[in-house]
Amino acid sequence: MKELRHTNYMKIKKLTIAHISDLHRSPDNRISNAALLSSLLRDFDTCEAEGISKPNILIVSGDLVQGDSNATIFAQQYAEALDFLSKVANELFDGDRSRVILIPGNHDVSWEKSQESMGKIEEHELTEENGNLKRQIISQINKAGADIKWSWRDRSFYRVIDKEAYNNRFTCFSNMYKEFYEGKKTYSLDPDSQFEVFDYEEYGVIIVGFNSCFHNDHLNSAGSINPKCIGEAALKLRKFRRQGHLILSAWHHNTKGGPYERDYMDDSFLKSLISDGVKIGFHGHQHRNEVLRSESNIIDKEMMLILSAGSLCAGPSELPTGYNPQYNILELSRINNEKIRFKLFSREKTPDSSFDNPVWKAGVFGVSSTEYVTEIEHSLLSILDLGKAEQLLGGKRYRDAADILEQHDMEDPIVRSLLLECYQQLGENTTIIKRYDSPKNTTECIGLLYAGLEVGSAENVEKILNLTCIKEATDPSVTHLRDQLRGKKK
Repeated sequence: MKELRHTNYMKIKKLTIAHISDLHRSPDNRISNAALLSSLLRDFDTCEAEGISKPNILIVSGDLVQGDSNATIFAQQYAEALDFLSKVANELFDGDRSRVILIPGNHDVSWEKSQESMGKIEEHELTEENGNLKRQIISQINKAGADIKWSWRDRSFYRVIDKEAYNNRFTCFSNMYKEFYEGKKTYSLDPDSQFEVFDYEEYGVIIVGFNSCFHNDHLNSAGSINPKCIGEAALKLRKFRRQGHLILSAWHHNTKGGPYERDYMDDSFLKSLISDGVKIGFHGHQHRNEVLRSESNIIDKEMMLILSAGSLCAGPSELPTGYNPQYNILELSRINNEKIRFKLFSREKTPDSSFDNPVWKAGVFGVSSTEYVTEIEHSLLSILDLGKAEQLLGGKRYRDAADILEQHDMEDPIVRSLLLECYQQLGENTTIIKRYDSPKNTTECIGLLYAGLEVGSAENVEKILNLTCIKEATDPSVTHLRDQLRGKKK
């Protein structure tokens, strides 16, 4: 059997991530690419002198361009963005563009394509004979991601009549994406495929980027992520999670907003990301930095940090009152086999430097701190043990695998699954009855019923049959074994 390689696991001493957002690049911007790039490089040198390492990875969380309804101007803006990002990759990463993560934002959506895809719904299609709005129209408007839109400008309803044209509102972003990554990565116009998994094996880190503009267009400012993308990403992340990679994620829209705001997105998707093992999320859009903590629920206490970067160079009229251009630098370092220390440094344009030639300084989070420090639970030792157990199980060394798994938390679904397989292969049915007396899924119910049929005493059989998940089961495999066990009881 091959020796387990540890190079894939989160054993980093230190990883530094620069997080910029809301570039709003345009040839008409008052700050040139050269001035913006030189200001960042100068600031990275300043940070290095203060003990903050230069970035290993750069996250760009959307709004690469200012946006325009004119296709020619829109394309010019993307040329400006491509020039800037290419020069950043050259200066920071010696041309290694895989170190840069690009995410689309709402300004990256072509309103021209969006408008071309829709048709106005005539009044006779909207109302009943009595003049009331048709129920199906009302239900579509209230339905997330509906193809029917309302325009406040002309107080009319519109319908997406050309899906392909609607999806093409990301064509300019997709073209620039392919050119930036020199054809090694492409960005799909299919909404079901608009996510990307960036694998940084040398650091044991995975960053999954999502498009939070799923149904964002000229008539809908709200953000959302396609649920299919979250599901497909979860399937891809399973392998990396079991291998012990630290999983991060990035998107564009903020997940909290004021009572009169509509351009943020519901945060319910965070529960799925937490369940998939994501520890930190990055976004932009709100043009101010912020640190939030999101928990799956009070009992499990699984959590992730949500980090917002301010706008790198949005104009003064676009910034929230009292805020200057900002960006973030993050340092991840392993403390021990159980924890990773996370440091977040805010960088902010000095008030006395000009917009078109900024100088950066330490910014703040909240009202007092210049850096945010916390610890992330990410047990390397446990994950390495699980990897060993899987290899032993694959080599049919079931007792050796069980010896490792029995040292770990039986609430971990991976531990439970592997250990049940070991016990079944070893014929340790008494142990199954003892350790799986509260089955969590159909597979465990089946395993427990089999064990009861093999060695169950009258007391154990009674206990198994009285379990709610078995009494109320409808799965044919479970009901068949349940009936057999009832026969044994008689």
